[in-house]
Amino acid sequence: MKVGIITPIGPGHESSYQATIESIQTAWHNHRGSFTGLEVIDMPDPQGHHGRSARRNDGIAEGLRRGCDWLFFLDADDLLSPYAFEEVAEHLANNDAVWGNICESAFGANEVTLRKNQLPQTENIEDILRTDPYLTLQMGHFVRARIAAEVRFDESLDAGEDFRYYLKVWDKYRCKKVPSVFFINRRGHHSRGPRSADAQQWRASVEAAARELALEAGRSVTVTPRNVRVFFPDPEYVI
Repeated sequence: MKVGIITPIGPGHESSYQATIESIQTAWHNHRGSFTGLEVIDMPDPQGHHGRSARRNDGIAEGLRRGCDWLFFLDADDLLSPYAFEEVAEHLANNDAVWGNICESAFGANEVTLRKNQLPQTENIEDILRTDPYLTLQMGHFVRARIAAEVRFDESLDAGEDFRYYLKVWDKYRCKKVPSVFFINRRGHHSRGPRSADAQQWRASVEAAARELALEAGRSVTVTPRNVRVFFPDPEYVI
C-alpha cells in the first residue's frame, strides 16, 4: 500500500521545503506503519499564479498516476510528525480520511504545542459544524487517493478552499479526527504570492461554507463554538 505526500511550494517557501523533506524522510525511516511505498510529490508554484488548490489537485492526479492508495497533504513550511505513518496505521482500514490533533510551533523554534481548546477527536460532522473552525481541522491529513480525486479543491477560491474540501469529505465519507499528531504547523513563514489570503478572509469563507452545507443537508446546526470562546488568528496571519 503506497502513500503520497503532496506539497505545493509557493513563493518564499522554497527554502523551508528542505526541512519538510527531511521530516518526511525521518518519519519513513522511523516507522512505515501499514505503508509499503512512499512517493514525495512536490508541486512548485514559484510565482504563485497557480494557487494552492490547483497545485494540490495536480498533486492528486500525480499521486494516482504513481499508484498511490493514500495521500497526505503537507504544506512547504510544515513538518511531518516523526511517527505519523505508525500513528495512523490502526485507523486506515475502517476510514476514508483521518485527521490528527492540531500541533503548532513558531517557525525556527524547537518547542511544539497542541492548540488549546481544540476538538480533540470525533467521527461526527455535526461536531465539526458546531465548533469554531479554528479548533477543528487543518490541512495535514491522510485520505484515500480516489476520494481526494472525487472531491478536489475549489481552484476559484483564494481563502477557505481547505475547509470547503474538508466538509465535502466529512459529509460523504468515513472520516475521523484522532488524538494523534500527524504534522507540525509552523507559524510565521507564510507564502506571499498573488493568491494568498488573510485570516479574516479565511474565516468568512469557512463559516459560509459550513452554513451552506448545513442548509443543504437540512441540518439544524449553527456554526458556533461549543463551550469555548471564538478564536481568531492574529491579523498578521496569512494563509
